[in-house]
Amino acid sequence: MLDHSHHRIDQDWQRRASCRGTDTDIFFSPDGERGSVRARRERAAKQICHHCPVLADCRDHAFATTETYGIWGGMSEAERARHTRRTRYATSRPARVRERRTP
Repeated sequence: MLDHSHHRIDQDWQRRASCRGTDTDIFFSPDGERGSVRARRERAAKQICHHCPVLADCRDHAFATTETYGIWGGMSEAERARHTRRTRYATSRPARVRERRTP
């Protein structure tokens, strides 16, 4: 399989995922889902991810293919977006600012 940048992605990790055989509805928000209902569903999905042997592979896939919806690698859409923003911000700051904060 090719990702959006045309690099091969190893899909073998999906066969070893803890979620294999699980109803995928737990990982994706239905239209209009909000508040505590959404939070409970996301916690349940993340619990499946918590001890998954391929958690890092799944998360890498989500970032490489910019998965827009669902829980991937134990992270929600909002968490992945925050991570991406923080990463972009951290790498876009001038080197001298980053060096000052390094212990």
